[in-house]
Amino acid sequence: MQWKLRLILEELYKAPRNPGDIAGKTGLPRYEVLASFHVLEALGFVTTIYSRGTHRVYKLTSLGEKLLQALRLGSFEIDIRTEHQTAESMAASNSPVTVEA
Repeated sequence: MQWKLRLILEELYKAPRNPGDIAGKTGLPRYEVLASFHVLEALGFVTTIYSRGTHRVYKLTSLGEKLLQALRLGSFEIDIRTEHQTAESMAASNSPVTVEA
């Protein structure tokens, strides 16, 4: 999965693209690319710069560029916190979700 994510981010690093462009350039199935964009956008790694009907064009955010750099280095740790977490729940758990590769 990590290599697929890197393929998608590498293409977005070059220029803003739509999911069909990414699927065509990477050979990944379009449904996987679409699903990835939904997750990447929700996490703030990509943003929509054009939307008309179902056609959307995405670009990499600065956070997305940091993720790509970490994937290029092959060593990273991701701390994910949702906006729905309250200060109380974060303090109580005192352990954010961490993913290491």
